[in-house]
Amino acid sequence: MIGLLVIVPVAFFAGWILKKSTTLYCGRAWPSGWLGLFWLSAALGLGLGVWFCCYAEWEAMQFRRLPIPIARLDPVTGVWNELEMSVALRQLVLAVDFVAGLALAMFPITASMRLAEFMDESRRLRAAAASQTSPSAVDAP
Repeated sequence: MIGLLVIVPVAFFAGWILKKSTTLYCGRAWPSGWLGLFWLSAALGLGLGVWFCCYAEWEAMQFRRLPIPIARLDPVTGVWNELEMSVALRQLVLAVDFVAGLALAMFPITASMRLAEFMDESRRLRAAAASQTSPSAVDAP
């Protein structure tokens, strides 16, 4: 059960990043450069997710799989010892590791798209404020 205290927040954070990415992508017509970066980061994220849940071994940190480990390396014997968890929890850990890898690669493009959207909105509001005539200019003969 203690593993769920780590798994659930990581899963929600990674899911939130992916939800924001999808919302930003679908929310407006982006130039092709942004779309290319979005799909490149998605492909990188898929690769990173597969590596996280299938192949990641950090002997220096003595963990197998990331960000939530499923095995620990015994430095004396050099043998990987599986952490005690149920099969369902192990599958959940591997799924969260995959989603975390995908979200890790998607985070930079999501932040960049959000910043670009904010800058466009700021420019639009500034242009709307500049185009409005002041009430004193209308009243003057």
